[in-house]
Amino acid sequence: MGYYEDTLAAFRRGETDLVEQLSRRELARARESSDVATEVQAICMLARVAVRDGDVPEAERLGRLARALARETGEKRLELGPTHILAGCARISGNLAFARRLYQESISLNETFGEWRMVVVELHNLAYIELHAGDVERARELFTTALRRTVEQDIDDMLPYVALDTAVMAATDGDHLRATLLLAALDNALRAAGQILDPDDAIEQTALREQLVTTLGRPSFESVYATGAGLGLRDALDV
Repeated sequence: MGYYEDTLAAFRRGETDLVEQLSRRELARARESSDVATEVQAICMLARVAVRDGDVPEAERLGRLARALARETGEKRLELGPTHILAGCARISGNLAFARRLYQESISLNETFGEWRMVVVELHNLAYIELHAGDVERARELFTTALRRTVEQDIDDMLPYVALDTAVMAATDGDHLRATLLLAALDNALRAAGQILDPDDAIEQTALREQLVTTLGRPSFESVYATGAGLGLRDALDV
């Protein structure tokens, strides 16, 4: 794997310090060799680190810097990463209208370049914008599309994310038992893989867990959760 793939894998393992170290080293190398594409990637990765550290303004600054560098080259493909980063920052900040616009832009860009996995990722992200904006049916439609494409395209690393989506919608519909089973299955899958969710989705995961414990009561939640922990993600999702 190359720099980006290695650091993204480390990021998803929660090895934030390593990601920052590798990214700063790669950023210096890219600037010395005038490798703008890698410079943009490294800046975007440092923005991810800033988000996980809770410094969203710094992540936004880095995202804008990366986007400006990308636009200077005239290569639209280089805008993919910065657009995704800035959309995520807007989502976490609660700027739903701006996040919606950026996710829609990202979907269009990724479709242009045939980056179908990232189209699914952004459909999943856009669904949360619509859900928090109050359009439950639009969110449901987007979540369903993301789940279907994840299964059809065998995007296995997206299964925990679409499981979270399905759990959130189950809770929204009042089916708290199914939501708990799904939450347990995705938690177990992440533990087995040695991974954690990306920061914006981790916020949704934590909020869902708190909602379910409050609604069911801790004893009932823990009982149902124990059952769900024994399910595989595909079984829990029934796909």
